[in-house]
Amino acid sequence: MTRRKAREFIMQMLFESDFHEDSDRDELFNQRIQEIEDPQGKDFIIREYQGIIKHQDEINEIIQKYSQNWNIKRIAKVDLMILKLAVYELLWENEIPKKVVVNEALEIAKTYSTEKSPKFINGILGQVIASIEE
Repeated sequence: MTRRKAREFIMQMLFESDFHEDSDRDELFNQRIQEIEDPQGKDFIIREYQGIIKHQDEINEIIQKYSQNWNIKRIAKVDLMILKLAVYELLWENEIPKKVVVNEALEIAKTYSTEKSPKFINGILGQVIASIEE
C-alpha cells in the first residue's frame, strides 16, 4: 500500500466518522482497518488516524485561524478532512517533509474534491507552514 493510498483511506475514515457518534467512531475504524492487509500501511494508518483524533481540537483551531472569512463548519467536508490530515502531519509527524505533506494533500484534493479545492487547501497549508517557520 502506498502512502498516498493510506492517506486516502485516512481521509475517507475521517469523513465517514464525521457522520457518526464519537462512541461509534472506534468501532467503525476497527472494522474498516481490517480491510488493510499491508502491515506497514496499517501501522501508518492507525498512528496517523489516532493522532488526528487525539489532536482534533487543536487541528480545528488551526484550520479555523487560517481559513480567513470561512467558518470551519462551512468548509466542504472532504476539504476539511484533507486539511485535518495535512495539518496533523505538518505539526506532529516531523519526519515527513513539508513539501510532501502539501503535495499529497493537493493530489488527494484533485481526486476527491472540487476544481477550486487545491488552491484553497494550499493557501491554508502555506499559512500553517509559515507560522511553524517563524
